[in-house]
Amino acid sequence: MRSCCGCPVASGIFRNTVRYCSPSHGGWGIVRTAMLVPECHQLFVSPFACGRHGALGAFVQGFKDRLSYLYIDEADIVSGGYEELIPQAVDRLLERLVKEPRALMIVVSCLDDLLCTDHEAFLAVIRERHPGLRVGVGHMNPISLDGNVPPAVNIQRSMYGLLKRPDEPAIPGTAAFYGNNVPLDEKGEIFEVLRTSGFHDVRHISGCSDFDDFDELSRMSLNLVPTPTGRLAAKDAEKALGIDSEYVPVSYDFDEIEECYGRLLSRSGRSMDLGDYRREAQRSLDETANRLDGLPVVVDASATVRPFCLARTLLMNGFKVDTVYAQKCIPLDRPYLEWISEKFPDTEVLQPEHHRSPIAREAESFRLAVGFEGAYLSGARYVANVANDETLYGYHGVSKLAAMMARAVERPTDLRALLDDYGIVV
Repeated sequence: MRSCCGCPVASGIFRNTVRYCSPSHGGWGIVRTAMLVPECHQLFVSPFACGRHGALGAFVQGFKDRLSYLYIDEADIVSGGYEELIPQAVDRLLERLVKEPRALMIVVSCLDDLLCTDHEAFLAVIRERHPGLRVGVGHMNPISLDGNVPPAVNIQRSMYGLLKRPDEPAIPGTAAFYGNNVPLDEKGEIFEVLRTSGFHDVRHISGCSDFDDFDELSRMSLNLVPTPTGRLAAKDAEKALGIDSEYVPVSYDFDEIEECYGRLLSRSGRSMDLGDYRREAQRSLDETANRLDGLPVVVDASATVRPFCLARTLLMNGFKVDTVYAQKCIPLDRPYLEWISEKFPDTEVLQPEHHRSPIAREAESFRLAVGFEGAYLSGARYVANVANDETLYGYHGVSKLAAMMARAVERPTDLRALLDDYGIVV
């Protein structure tokens, strides 16, 4: 296995270089993610250039009426008046909104990290002036991308941090998903596993019709975390709300899927025969591998948070994965990267944001890409419309993905149309 720089895996393939941002990069930014909280308005506080991406995204994705901006300049920063401006801006904003929001998310940029702003100081002022308003702080700070709390993780904490410890007890038999921005496919066997485990009412933030619905998430009996981005938010909820959580990361490894279900079932002491689901997933993989008949496959981290896990499953089942695009490898995926490195050394690992990516980009190739960014950079003729593991989980997720790959090769893909439909804004 070699990288785009020609470096063997053992010497480190993930390099921190000047970064390239392709037209297929993006999807769920901070603004779009926080809009999942119903009846919540956002006040974005930043220099005007930092607000461009979120503003364009809000237009494209239909949120412009729920987003306002407080632009600050050098004088505001140097004078120290930055923190005082925020409560004043909130006052003016609430006066002008036709309908007062139930919650307000104040989103700050990288500049705020450098200034070490005392958020609690201005939050206390806002809460005193507007006691019925839930207020939180979100961070759109790409400088933290390589840290322990990158923006995608932080915004989940900020969103669920709006929940307050309820006066009433937890609702028995309830659970909520944290971290996945799109709900799982209800046809998946995980919902049967949850029912068998005693959880008959399973919720997702996108299903909350108003803020009261969202607020009821504070009374769940269990929080389920299928993606690493939700782990800290769930831990916060354990401390602040007393809600237990279970980390059940999305996986394409059959044994790991079985292990996650085993932990859920152990909560009730019950068992469940999942053999039919496993055999159906295997049958789907076999059929699609035969359908592709050796067609090279590109797997990309815009399709799944675990591209190496997915690539290994495909390689083990007769698919020809020739490239994996991933800017880095999360610890959970490391064993799968090492397995591929040992068993399939010809599979390339390329960083999509590496400064050489636009030079190495292929205009067109006879491949199937799983993920938008890999599709753009490889020039793949066929593209499976998969992003961020959305709706996929468990054996049903494997079957569904295999079916999407089989459908993708029926005709060449219009990648630009896919990107527009998904609402990607660079």
